Amino acid sequence: GALLAEDPGGSAVFAGGTDILVDFKAGLRHHRRLVSLASIGELKEIALTTDGALRIGATATINSIARHRGILERFPGINDAAMSLAAEQVRNQATVAGNLCMAVPSADMAPILLAHGAVLQVVSTSGERMVPLREFFVGPRQTVLDPADVVIAIHVPALAPGSADASLRQGGRVSLSLPIAAAAAVVVMDGSVCREASVALGAVAPTPIVAAGAGLAVAGRELTEESLAEAGDQAAEAAIPIDDLRATREYRLELVKVLTRRVLRAAAERAGWNG
Repeated sequence: GALLAEDPGGSAVFAGGTDILVDFKAGLRHHRRLVSLASIGELKEIALTTDGALRIGATATINSIARHRGILERFPGINDAAMSLAAEQVRNQATVAGNLCMAVPSADMAPILLAHGAVLQVVSTSGERMVPLREFFVGPRQTVLDPADVVIAIHVPALAPGSADASLRQGGRVSLSLPIAAAAAVVVMDGSVCREASVALGAVAPTPIVAAGAGLAVAGRELTEESLAEAGDQAAEAAIPIDDLRATREYRLELVKVLTRRVLRAAAERAGWNG
């Protein structure tokens, strides 16, 4: 934090470097100083608390998340998202905080952590604060972080009884492509009734977003083809996709509907629903 404060406009934090170093080579960044977090061991730690919450250190690699037995058992949707990110070599270097702080609309880890209501632990020379991930993204490659801020951990709340999560994405023709659309869900099931649901989307708006209407569409109702279709429609209403080289706006909207239905179904099945 002190190093960043010395030259806030000309400094940048990096850990794995899988995004920021590519940006430098492409001429998208011109910082005079890079501050590496790689040697701070405690930032790599992943911990499951006794009450079931999860703390992921900012420089924990994506593969360390993907291979963590406790995450796979309690938060398999986070494992889904980690395993979907690029290739093995990239996952060995890329970090979860880096993936979030780059703030690209297609950030692989963002939808599932948004669905969980994750909170970022941020420090600077002026102190420490907790920032809900749902308030973190303000635009493409833009966050609420000040130049001297450093994210040191991501906190995921414990799941309520009957809960489960899931994450899905649709890529392009090349398996390592960025997602054309992505969806994640956390549900609380009571038999065939969905008591609560949270749905988040990626790659279909200027930032990763929570599709609040999609969760409300199934909350308090039995999961049926009708209620799942309503959730998909609500998710598409929340999306603001664009046309680009990888997909059209119309195709992305249809994908949002399909992925929302599928991810809600996948999370519910993990919670014991057999519909």
